[in-house]
Amino acid sequence: MTTPPFDDNPFRSPGYAQPAPMPPVPGQQPMPPVPGPQPIPHWFTTKVRITLVACVVAALGLGALGAMGVYWAGRSGPPSDGDCLYLTQEAAGRLAYHRVGCAANNATYKVETAASRNSTCSSNGYVRFRTTSGSESGRTLCLALNVRTGDCLRDIEDEVAIAKVSCTDPAATDRVEVFSRSRDGKECEDADDIRLYYGPPMRVVCMLPRGENI
Repeated sequence: MTTPPFDDNPFRSPGYAQPAPMPPVPGQQPMPPVPGPQPIPHWFTTKVRITLVACVVAALGLGALGAMGVYWAGRSGPPSDGDCLYLTQEAAGRLAYHRVGCAANNATYKVETAASRNSTCSSNGYVRFRTTSGSESGRTLCLALNVRTGDCLRDIEDEVAIAKVSCTDPAATDRVEVFSRSRDGKECEDADDIRLYYGPPMRVVCMLPRGENI
């Protein structure tokens, strides 16, 4: 029994119908079949190779453009007053900032002041962030918590891990209360933490512990 030839064309569906043989021309003797299995033309022709290479190059090009867009989007200049961001811990204990929209849930901080020199912030309530890389390294950012009354937080003692969460989240440890136009920390009775921001606007941010406050 003769083994049928193996068809290695990956683009052919199972059971692909073979074309019907051409009818013999009248008066012409048909060519005798060659003994043994008939060869199947290989699908990987030069034209197919060129097409596949072009597709791969195009796909790699699109991927590189996408990665470049993300790369430069994160490095489009230092933040300015009013920009919102969050912080992450990078290698060697260094911090990095990531700008986001102020309405985003991960917009932990707002830049209240940005100075182009090594300066101090107006109170201890700010997170002082100093840029160390890029074309404008050496800038000082004074970061205020981007919160409002009723927000709930977790990890308030960690400037990187601190985050806004749902007040029903078991990880929530504190609820925020903001007193505008005040600089009196006495507004925050029994608070876990108090942040005084000179603004504008001037305000006191109280972080009240879990319990009856949440």
